[in-house]
Amino acid sequence: MSQQLNPPSSTPAHPEPPSPATATSDSGGTFDGDLAKAVLDRLPHGIVVIDGTREVVALNAMAREQLAGALQQPDGAPARCCDLFRCHDPEGPLPRDCLTLLARAAAAPLPEIRVDLPSAAAGDAAWVTVTPLEQPQGHVVVALRPGERADRRRRTEPHWTGRPRLKVCTLGRTRVESAEGPIGGAWLEHRAGQLLKLLVCERDRTLTAEEIAEALWPATGRGAPATVRYVVHVLRQRIEPTRSSGDPSAFIVARNGGYAVDRARVRVDADEFEAAVEAGLGAFARGEASAASESLEEALRLYEGDFLADEPSAAWAFLERERLRNLASRALLAAGQLALDAGDPDAAAVRLERAAELHPLDTGIQRRLIALCLRRERESEAARRYEALRARLDCELGKPVEFELAELLAERGEPLRLA
Repeated sequence: MSQQLNPPSSTPAHPEPPSPATATSDSGGTFDGDLAKAVLDRLPHGIVVIDGTREVVALNAMAREQLAGALQQPDGAPARCCDLFRCHDPEGPLPRDCLTLLARAAAAPLPEIRVDLPSAAAGDAAWVTVTPLEQPQGHVVVALRPGERADRRRRTEPHWTGRPRLKVCTLGRTRVESAEGPIGGAWLEHRAGQLLKLLVCERDRTLTAEEIAEALWPATGRGAPATVRYVVHVLRQRIEPTRSSGDPSAFIVARNGGYAVDRARVRVDADEFEAAVEAGLGAFARGEASAASESLEEALRLYEGDFLADEPSAAWAFLERERLRNLASRALLAAGQLALDAGDPDAAAVRLERAAELHPLDTGIQRRLIALCLRRERESEAARRYEALRARLDCELGKPVEFELAELLAERGEPLRLA
């Protein structure tokens, strides 16, 4: 349930000037609770706090005035980020994105963007700035500067999120998109593409030329630094074809003798996937079924396949691929549990089957899937899956199945937990 940052009853019509000890930074003072509430409610801009499930949890008086009429969905459920700011709206400024997820993935404030507010809202439009909070984790604060529907200066600005900006899709086959459209071609399979994939895989650190050469072209030998410099040059040309010679790269930066992607300007779908999974699992742990389902479904929509599936033999991608695959499995199990709790075992089975495909040797997941088959009165399917698991474990690991089908038959009347 959203709340006012400062209830009207506690806000004086004309707040007294704060004492120097409280408000003056030179004196070392800080805002206390009452002063902070008074200041926030006197601001001419709206302030909204959104939690990890993308639900509005607090707002000041101006935001409540701007968004009046739109703070609840038609079914009475609390409004979420995407309802208020037209995320994923084909006719809005973010046809394929969510402001909350973008800010969390960027780990930095997003530049201001103009948004037409929902028709039910009292305000027409707003200039929106979103900033992630360190605590509580997953929360963001949204600043709303009043706008007008006729003011569309930045609605079609292609680089509003970081002038310029690149998106690298890594879940499934690699795709690269700029604000102007896809940057595809055979180059993704060649050295420049391999370098981009490696830098994205190691996106939280800077790689030296020696590390790059060792990972990608170990036979380069003493010529490694020169080879890497040349491939970096080719890569920059591919993703920044209009960059003038001598201008610094917006996306691939040289730092401390090595190279890295600029995290503020290069978006990676794996980060957005991880943020959505964490939000969904957090809501699931708190028992918030609706919010958990929404975030988990968003995460599973993003998970189109294994990380860098077009580089199946790249040893440097193994750990990140497995980490994200495990996250996907956790999301699938939680989504399956939500479906089971809602009385839809068939939907739960779809989620569990996908988790079993990701981890064919995980006896825990396979056991739950077989147990679910029995509860759905699909004994033949359960027997086939059990025999397939037995053969797979024997062939690949040389070990037996650690449970008997008869055990699961005996447990058929007991509650089943998937997550």
